[in-house]
Amino acid sequence: MKKLFLSFMLTALISTLSVALFAQSPADILERMISEHSNSLSNVETMMVITTMEGLIETDEPDTTYYRKVTMDNGMLSMQPVTSASDVPSTNVHDFNTNFDALVENASYEGTETIDGYSTHVLLIEDISSLYRGATSGLEDTPVTQEGEAMRGRLYIDSNNYVLRRMSFEMQFSEEYTGSYDINFKDYRDVNGMPYSFLAEMVIDGISEQFSAEDLAQARQGLQEAREQIDNASGMQRRILERTLRGTIDRLETMLEEGGMSMRLITHTVETNVTIPD
Repeated sequence: MKKLFLSFMLTALISTLSVALFAQSPADILERMISEHSNSLSNVETMMVITTMEGLIETDEPDTTYYRKVTMDNGMLSMQPVTSASDVPSTNVHDFNTNFDALVENASYEGTETIDGYSTHVLLIEDISSLYRGATSGLEDTPVTQEGEAMRGRLYIDSNNYVLRRMSFEMQFSEEYTGSYDINFKDYRDVNGMPYSFLAEMVIDGISEQFSAEDLAQARQGLQEAREQIDNASGMQRRILERTLRGTIDRLETMLEEGGMSMRLITHTVETNVTIPD
């Protein structure tokens, strides 16, 4: 009996030591992600990306963003935005490289999780504000940035090729947690040796929970009055209102009913080694 107990204790100890030995370091994982991205840029000097937005924010015309390869202080290569549309929420490996020390300082490893069929390392970041500002650029007029503040978040990094699969933010409204903001990076393709996500899906939940029933009723009434204004207009004025307001009203009504909103950043074209206009 004593031998059996001793054998069990030794097995448990060895298992515990194995977990400790193979536990992942957030710094190592982030360094690997940045390094893999840097190595993929050997054939890329400049880049042009053409995108459109669908959902709460929609673009009438495709947005074009130019990037230039730069060498960071740590010697890693990165694609830095040169020109960018202000209404395109985004974040990329350049942001992780720039804010590396701040991320590592308050990061912890939570294990692995499968995202869309891919095994990922999960990093909990207690203060993700630096990346949050980049990801929500263009959302300044929405309740997310007017009333909300990102407290902490999780990064889901592919354990095979170290691309980013998901970013998840916990949102706080009026000093009380009420929502979440997820960005899922999908449809990775090889662009001249560099993996690039051609689809980013953003889902924001819990927004309407910050409003009282009276606030929601007033908001719905305001949207109904806006619809009536469009319906009562005529000629050129109506056509302008239909084009500029009808879609926004529909999306806001959906947000109020579902308690959240969604957007999709669709990449149509990625060209490398292009001339960046003055």
